Amino acid sequence: MSSAAGNAFKRFMNSETGPKTVHFWAPTLKWGLVFAGFSDMKRPVDKLSGIQNMSLLATALIWTRWSFVIIPKNYLLASVNFFLGGTAGYNLGRIIKYRIAEGDNTSSILNYIINGPEKPPVEKIAEKATT
Repeated sequence: MSSAAGNAFKRFMNSETGPKTVHFWAPTLKWGLVFAGFSDMKRPVDKLSGIQNMSLLATALIWTRWSFVIIPKNYLLASVNFFLGGTAGYNLGRIIKYRIAEGDNTSSILNYIINGPEKPPVEKIAEKATT
């Protein structure tokens, strides 16, 4: 290993945001959420959770901003949250597009995202069970 590469590796290992700190491992493990968001892109839209994707989008926006405010600046944390926000935003967009195609208005789309699909009344469930 050349001296320059060895010095760069040593600086990385001992830096304030290197692998010996939580500033490295927390964002590294958070990439699992991004990969889950990517896999949700193949999931049918009616199976996506609107409130979950709104939560992921909100946390992504907050933590991306926070990554540039804290000392030391954590670019790894910023990058994972940026991509998390992208996947959550994309999936929310899919939900909204689907609900518009179903003929929903703005308030019913928001209700669907927050509360999920409408549950059938208990009487209809009991009626189906007896027939």
